[in-house]
Amino acid sequence: MKGKILIAYFSQTGNTKKLAGMIGSETGGDLAEIAENGSIKADLSQYDIVFIGTPNWAATMTPAVRNFLSASDLSGKTVAPFCTHGMGGLQNVASDIEKLCPNSKVLKSFAVKGVEVDSARDKVKAWLADIGLL
Repeated sequence: MKGKILIAYFSQTGNTKKLAGMIGSETGGDLAEIAENGSIKADLSQYDIVFIGTPNWAATMTPAVRNFLSASDLSGKTVAPFCTHGMGGLQNVASDIEKLCPNSKVLKSFAVKGVEVDSARDKVKAWLADIGLL
């Protein structure tokens, strides 16, 4: 799968930002942090593939990511959700992102415990290979 890649993420403690950085270094994609209000400093129309990164908060994405997806038109784009978590795993993160991206191709999601982010590069590479982006 080819196309211009954006890694859009929200991170409060830095774990999701680190994971986004790993994805960026493996794919060559551009990074864009999602602000609390859901805005980003990137023109989505330039991108074919958009990674969406969020911590798992109360079994779903953060309000910032929900606001970003609600305000963004990702129609026709490929979306790849990823999340960091304490012990909750993916839970509803992927399915809730998919609901907000009804006209996008949503790929298999990736989740990693926050305490394991620093050693997750091999898992990131395996996931990227599995979804055809490496």
